[in-house]
Amino acid sequence: MIKKIPFLILLLIFIHQLGNSQELKIPFGTIVDSIPVSDTLEDDFAIYLPRNFDEKKEWPVIFVFDPQGRGRATAQFFRTIAEKQSYIIAASNINLKQDSLKNNITKIAPLINRVDGMFAIDREQVFIAGLAEGGQLASALPFIYNNIAGVLAVENSWLNTDYLNTGKEFFFSAVACDDKYTKNVLTEIKDYLDKENFPTEINFYSCNGKTEWPNMDVIENAVAGFTLQAIKNGKRLADLDLITALYNAEVEYAQVLRRTRNYYQSFEKLKQIEDKYDGFGLEVDLGDQIKNIRRNKAFKQQRRDYRNAINTENEKQEEYVYYLDADVAISNFENIGWWVAQVEELKQQSEKLTGPKQKMASRLLGFLDNYSETYYNAYINSQAKAKSKIFVSVLRTIFAKDDPAAYLTIIKIAGHDGDHETALLYLEDLLKTGYKDMDALYNIEGILDLKLSKAYNDKIREYLGEAKYYKAGS
Repeated sequence: MIKKIPFLILLLIFIHQLGNSQELKIPFGTIVDSIPVSDTLEDDFAIYLPRNFDEKKEWPVIFVFDPQGRGRATAQFFRTIAEKQSYIIAASNINLKQDSLKNNITKIAPLINRVDGMFAIDREQVFIAGLAEGGQLASALPFIYNNIAGVLAVENSWLNTDYLNTGKEFFFSAVACDDKYTKNVLTEIKDYLDKENFPTEINFYSCNGKTEWPNMDVIENAVAGFTLQAIKNGKRLADLDLITALYNAEVEYAQVLRRTRNYYQSFEKLKQIEDKYDGFGLEVDLGDQIKNIRRNKAFKQQRRDYRNAINTENEKQEEYVYYLDADVAISNFENIGWWVAQVEELKQQSEKLTGPKQKMASRLLGFLDNYSETYYNAYINSQAKAKSKIFVSVLRTIFAKDDPAAYLTIIKIAGHDGDHETALLYLEDLLKTGYKDMDALYNIEGILDLKLSKAYNDKIREYLGEAKYYKAGS
């Protein structure tokens, strides 16, 4: 259970760690990397102070979490935002991929309190941003810290509605890759928070299946939501020049979308801008631009294509859930071929089609990957029968062909049960993916007779050039 802990209490918990730390003089306008979070922990981070930084004033801060812990590169990426919108940027060097969300959460308190001890932080303008696993971490932190003002979740997010404090709102800004299944996750969370009267925003970008930050325009527009919300809440001065600059930047981004013939996306962005900048003293008049796009035949076709793709995706997703649940319940090996065909069809669509249909196919592949992983994790460490464990493992090899865990599980269970034929079949399938960890292949428990066999060692030697027990099995 995740409990909410006041920021000040956490500060007291970790303040003793800061007492022996050397005071650092951070230059303005320069990224300083590898700052230790404490004298006793190995974790560190990068910091960026804008050129107009004033040590006598309290400053808003954005803590940024990159999944690979690329603190310096991430701070560099947010540098323009820090300058234009006046934020301190603190970017973690923790590699989030190496641990679970729960364990990563426990590593964050020393970092937050280290920054809080170094600078005069505006406690009402603390923002968290993250990509992928970092997005999940960022959206989990408001459940622990009472004073998180905003969350920027890029590509992925996390929400437990049982512990959501509707009396302590934060701004939720989602940035979704439109060809990953997590787009639907982010949209669902955004819609839920909307109903709970949280301020929200969602922007989209294309990542071509890669886990990378979107271009600077997208992130800058998203962070503008934090700045405007702070102004609306009276936490920040209503600087009309800044508001105008942010508005012009977003309008220009919408125009770029239009000029590149992304008419539907441009239309949606302009509608968002109208709502976003209403009430800030600007003359927001985008009616003519919106009308011009709506008259465009290409816009109408793009809108139809988008809506049709969404409807088809929802139908296919429901179908997949129904059949996958049924197949797992009875370990229906006879239906494995059908799942292989589904994956191949989706792969062909994602490679050959364009537009909304192509993105829909990519998202469905991601959905099957994620859903099968949920089953795999639940079954492998349970008391389920060996047949069930092998079945969910076989499914994983279909939906996540390059993930070695399921192959190793099948080799272990089949080898332990004396089904060497199946074990050797999946050993070869694993090696065909380019797997090269020979030690792992010989550290599988409970299959000593298989590991000593000639067939097992021949197969490893065929793909890796050598085998540990090659002579023993000859």
